[in-house]
Amino acid sequence: MGKGMKTLAAIAVITIPVAGAGAVELCHLANAGFLIKGETASVMIDGLMEEDQYQGRFALPSDQHLAAMMDKSGDYSNLALIVSTHRHGDHFDPLATIKHLRATTDVTYAYPADAVAALDANGLTEAEYDRVISVPDATQTDFSVGDVSVQTFDVDHGPNMPQNVGYRITVDGVSFFHTGDINASREQLESAGVNALEVDALIMPFWFGMRDPVQMKTISESWIAKMVVPTHFNPKPQPWMAQFGGMAGVQDSVKKSFNRAEIVTEEGKCITVE
Repeated sequence: MGKGMKTLAAIAVITIPVAGAGAVELCHLANAGFLIKGETASVMIDGLMEEDQYQGRFALPSDQHLAAMMDKSGDYSNLALIVSTHRHGDHFDPLATIKHLRATTDVTYAYPADAVAALDANGLTEAEYDRVISVPDATQTDFSVGDVSVQTFDVDHGPNMPQNVGYRITVDGVSFFHTGDINASREQLESAGVNALEVDALIMPFWFGMRDPVQMKTISESWIAKMVVPTHFNPKPQPWMAQFGGMAGVQDSVKKSFNRAEIVTEEGKCITVE
């Protein structure tokens, strides 16, 4: 992966979160994708996707939102950073990333190392790598993009799965942790540095912890979260949901599992996090 790509070792900067946290909006995009909307900068997580690799099983951004992403208009006007948790096509799209990078001049991209390899395979140039951060596997790192501070953590996706990065992102003093497709044990998270980690909003797939007391204990010991945002809901009901009374029953069951849970599945709908 040469081509003069920036590595975290070369640019890592530990940044103290902005004092006097206010309110920041968290807006759902598609599947497990979100936009963190700050006053001076915004961050997109797992939301830049254009190609459907799963025959409609997972939601993609609408053409309207994709167009706004590409020209940094509307909700995306102060977009500063785009990250992906892992290289599966319902979280990351290499061609859409390259298209976005070439349409903008001031956005930074941070991806797991094996996802960056997919950019390389799709023709990213040496000069374009200056805006791409490769997150090394099984390593806790820190970096900043302007006033946005980021910590990355190794979060296991399960056997035979790609590298999965958990991101703790602080915007305007408000912190968010997106786990990606977590399938981790308490021991694995502890070894990765995720130990009673304080966050204002914890974003994670709805199935982790669902009717599983061991996973619920893993969540409570790994994070101290003011709010949990379950995500990755299928756009269409699945047969297994019948035991819960359908999609609404699944969401209700998930919501009752946490002291404070906010479920947002509609594209462009936002919640306020303080």
